[in-house]
Amino acid sequence: MRYRFLSLVLLPLLGACTQESPRPERAALDDAPSAAAAVSVREQAVADPSDPVAVAMSAAPPAIGQGATIMRLNDSGEMVELRAGTNGWICLPDENPAAPGSAPMCIDGYWQEWMGAFMAGETPDIDGIGTSYMLQGGAFASNSDPFAKAPPAGAEWLHDGPHLMIVVPDLAMLEGYPTEHSVGGPYVMWAGTPYAHLMVPVSGM
Repeated sequence: MRYRFLSLVLLPLLGACTQESPRPERAALDDAPSAAAAVSVREQAVADPSDPVAVAMSAAPPAIGQGATIMRLNDSGEMVELRAGTNGWICLPDENPAAPGSAPMCIDGYWQEWMGAFMAGETPDIDGIGTSYMLQGGAFASNSDPFAKAPPAGAEWLHDGPHLMIVVPDLAMLEGYPTEHSVGGPYVMWAGTPYAHLMVPVSGM
């Protein structure tokens, strides 16, 4: 997650979202596609990479992506709504165009609160466990500096495959998890900062 890029465009949106519906609404599982109809999210993204709605939806399981609000940046650098949602989630086709590759992301209500605090430079104050999906993976600049816009000189972007991101109301809940990138399992990103969160690799949904 490289939220510094989003800080200029998403803060008004997230503020409005958290005021209207501060708690995440769970996707309606009754509307989830059958196993036979559920194409893998990675195949969905490959099928039509030119469609920003399809790419954004590919970040999460279909039961979530199908009901999410879809947002993206227009050519003027403004965040616009491509499709209204019904389940409280927000999905974006690429959360950091400056990073290599595509990195769509879907965030629940707690993550929207968390990101609003991050963008305002404040310590997040949430009272539940939040989930964000990045099932297409993504690249990030630093595992120690939340505000890094690019890797240090001579360093490369760090890459994660499909993963979940978990925020918690008490950072002590993250104690005991490794803090190094690519340990082969869950690890803490940005440990030692107010923005620490758990990265959970997944093989697919």
